[in-house]
Amino acid sequence: MRVLVIHTTYKLRGGEDTVVANEVELLRSVNVEVDVLQFSNAHHTLWKVIQLPFNYSSYVKTKERIRDFKPDIVHIHNLHFAGSPSVIYAIKKCKVPFVLTLHNYRLLCPSATLFVNGSIFTDSLTQAYPWNAVLKGAYLDSKFLTFWVSCSMIFHRLIGTWKYVNKFIALGQDTKKIFSRSTFKFIEATTIVKPNFCYTSSSPKRATGKYYLYIGRLSIEKGVNLLLTAFSESGLPLKIIGTGPMEQEVISASVKYPNIQFMGVLDKKFVNEQLADATALIFPSQWFETFGMVIIEAFAAGVPIIASDIGQLKYTIKQHYNGLRFEAGNVTDLKDKINLYEKLKSTDKLLYRENAFVSYQEYYTPQKNVKQLMRIYKLVLKNALVPALPAV
Repeated sequence: MRVLVIHTTYKLRGGEDTVVANEVELLRSVNVEVDVLQFSNAHHTLWKVIQLPFNYSSYVKTKERIRDFKPDIVHIHNLHFAGSPSVIYAIKKCKVPFVLTLHNYRLLCPSATLFVNGSIFTDSLTQAYPWNAVLKGAYLDSKFLTFWVSCSMIFHRLIGTWKYVNKFIALGQDTKKIFSRSTFKFIEATTIVKPNFCYTSSSPKRATGKYYLYIGRLSIEKGVNLLLTAFSESGLPLKIIGTGPMEQEVISASVKYPNIQFMGVLDKKFVNEQLADATALIFPSQWFETFGMVIIEAFAAGVPIIASDIGQLKYTIKQHYNGLRFEAGNVTDLKDKINLYEKLKSTDKLLYRENAFVSYQEYYTPQKNVKQLMRIYKLVLKNALVPALPAV
């Protein structure tokens, strides 16, 4: 089988970029021939934003790559904004079936996260045009950019661009439910749930851990404000790895409170070492996470998780089994769950760690994931009806 993977990278490498790299490596490990067409938002940003509704350069590059590589199927991950929906028309022009992974909610709302100005924002799910998002400047705090992104979004919704997708891949049941409750409910019948996966290099340590750990973007939607409040006067050791708009607040907290250690951005090997020695991972996200790669990386290391009870996290973190859940946005409940975990016996903490690793083995290994992915590809190839489009 020949698979063309299409992805637009982010200026700062994130979870989606990791997922794409992992899936490419996974497919190649089972002798699937994979080519990657990559777009970037790093340069000529304004010109690419202007071309958001239809980037002709991306259209041509996609047609040329399909012509040269001759894939059986195309797998799209991220098109925003350098790729643009023009990629879809290039694929359809070449009469190749394709799937699209829903890494976020960008098809539903210009915010992409359903989190605006510090709180959950779902107005765009049911509005014919996301005027409320525009008024709030949901995209990069800019009303003008939000308006432009919304125009492109609605234009492609009206002309039926997304109905050409053969199969959508949702990373969890909660994402599928959110889309089914929106103006995009038509995709429910063509959406398959397949989680992400990660690799593990060793068995979990038989120890209860030395400190609590946060890994990720330092931002409000990730709940970093809750994290700092919960640990600021607890005296419990907390290590924070990452970067983002709240970095200065994290640095200030680490100066004021000696139990909080800010480690910045680290290479993957060192991050894994820090994760292996953690007593638990704190995941205080306040938005509807579609997945959260660091969660399964923690499971793979046998590390329990204390996470907010929102989005896909409700299904991934099993209460009193592989971790604990607290009410999203409720810092008092977060403190209570941390205190509850602190009071557990060492034997109970070890059981949590064992269960975390069992969760990884049951759902998130490369071996299980490649079977799911190949099953999706084969289903699409078997059932795909690819209507020809007029020349663009």
